Amino acid sequence: MDQRAIVDVVCKSGMGNLSGEIGVLLGQELTCSDIHLDITSKADLFSDPARKKSTLTRMTIEGDRAGDCYLLYPTSAAAVLGGTLIMLPEDVIEESAQSEQLDGEMEDAFGEVANIIAGVFTQAFVDKYPKNLRFIKKTVEDLIPTKIDLGSDQPFPAGNYHVTSCNILMGDRDLGLLELIVPAAIFDLEETPETSSKETDAPMHKDEPVAAQPAVEKTAPEPVQEPAPPVEKKIPFADAKKLVDVVFNAIITQIGEEIGALLGQTLKCSDIQLVMTSKNNFFSHHCVESSVMTDMKVSGDHEGRGFMIVQVPDAIALGGTLIMLPEDQIAEQKETGQFDGDVEDAYGEVANILSGSLTQVFLERYPKKLHFVKTTAETLVPTKIEMASDQPFPETDYYLASFAIEMEGHDLNRIFLLFPAALFDLETQPSAEIASQPVTAANSDDPQADLATNIHTDEPAPGQWGGAPITAETDVTSATAPSVSANETTAKNNPQTTTTTPTAQSAGTPIVLLISDKKDDADPFVEILSSAQYECRVLTFQEGVKDLLQQHKILGIFLIMEQIGEKGFAAAIKLQSAGQPLPPIIFAGSEWTRSAVLRAVKYGAKDILVTPASGDEIQDKVAKHFKKAS
Repeated sequence: MDQRAIVDVVCKSGMGNLSGEIGVLLGQELTCSDIHLDITSKADLFSDPARKKSTLTRMTIEGDRAGDCYLLYPTSAAAVLGGTLIMLPEDVIEESAQSEQLDGEMEDAFGEVANIIAGVFTQAFVDKYPKNLRFIKKTVEDLIPTKIDLGSDQPFPAGNYHVTSCNILMGDRDLGLLELIVPAAIFDLEETPETSSKETDAPMHKDEPVAAQPAVEKTAPEPVQEPAPPVEKKIPFADAKKLVDVVFNAIITQIGEEIGALLGQTLKCSDIQLVMTSKNNFFSHHCVESSVMTDMKVSGDHEGRGFMIVQVPDAIALGGTLIMLPEDQIAEQKETGQFDGDVEDAYGEVANILSGSLTQVFLERYPKKLHFVKTTAETLVPTKIEMASDQPFPETDYYLASFAIEMEGHDLNRIFLLFPAALFDLETQPSAEIASQPVTAANSDDPQADLATNIHTDEPAPGQWGGAPITAETDVTSATAPSVSANETTAKNNPQTTTTTPTAQSAGTPIVLLISDKKDDADPFVEILSSAQYECRVLTFQEGVKDLLQQHKILGIFLIMEQIGEKGFAAAIKLQSAGQPLPPIIFAGSEWTRSAVLRAVKYGAKDILVTPASGDEIQDKVAKHFKKAS
């Protein structure tokens, strides 16, 4: 049996014995299921920004090998185990689990659980491992995965680790994943050595004669140039957005609780939407009624402005409730749109609470330091805003977090939190070649403009998805149809655009995936593809795609938008975030502007199709980009 197999057997035995030992300690029935054994890196271990706040227990290993190892467990689950051990009331345990707080006696109690885990693994290694290893629990601390700097030595250094994990259940309650993380070297598991830069220069043999060098006249040494500062590594767009989404989900949950406490009301936040948008799109599709815009100054590792935008009647309801105005007076002011005086000041306090929540959660969960301070507020009328001006803010890419709010006795709308994308490292600029392509229309933002956008593509490398060879000329299928393909440079600059070799593809039935806002819109595509002997699957924007990507060989994807906008681009981002290699994606929609085309390319478009499209036009795109199922 090789070394890896021995280690796996011992660790699996230890993990399998945990449920009985911890169950006896707690007086509860515990089960450990789905035991996994893996060799991974620190970067892979913390690659998912949605990983929950965790409790990290530091342990040492002594004996024939020495070093540090780590126990990782969701804080909410650690609170349940610790609270159960010291027999806290169920509501107290639940409150700690929901708030992800582990402190005081509860933290000490979980430390006892960790002691048991260390003892169980020590016994497993005594019983089954040829070397003498002992696991000793040291400290328990909080770990916020989104704040981890993968380049630092915290919470532990980079390297290869053996990870033993299992899912713990207490009765019917799922308590999440428990992970024991041990440096691979402690288990004598081979690590892939990193090539040292010194090794690239082969040393001269000591007996090798050295050729005589001609005499060189000594001159004054040239001044040594200061090394250029290191370039900050950009996070791929999909990863950066996923991280920000996690933070804003936490913020919105906290906002509901804190503003509700301020008002003495139960405030429910629902229907959270986290999308990329632009100034034009925001005031065309999101904020269309008279609203109060509160300006927030952002400082720290990035500087800029953010905005909280609420419809005027909602701001009156929130401010009026805070100062306990009679309901009939609040209703009257909502009707007339009278937002001033004490109501305006009171609403400012609500905005203060929100900016405080932003700062707190970003400090807790985001790797960079950002502070949010409420400054000024103004009333704006979207229909009066001139999109070409810099008022109330300039045109650029924005991150929009919006959510519905419910408060008893009031019919409220959505709260919008809008921030320049650059604040959160969400810039996804297309390549210079794409950006410089000419648009022949007089007005590039006119939906009916003739967009002669020529973006070329090279033939995919052998074995990659991409279909038939693509020529140097771009196919323009109609007078109004831009045919766009992201070139190789774009693929390098856009980490969302992913190709793969056939060996990485799923072995299931080859299919073409049609993702549409309305399933009826996909019918013409299904008819054409079926007649060409392609098997199709149709999904809505709301349905998950990850299972299909894992279970089938996807030959290509049509993303069909009834209206070109955030819904469709959000579906594209969902595809990029699925963690699977993607085939060519063709974006289909009726009214393409140059800016919409460039955004589509940013989000992974291989080509653009103007709808309604003829059967020949659909067939042309399929023949160009999708490989036939073999």
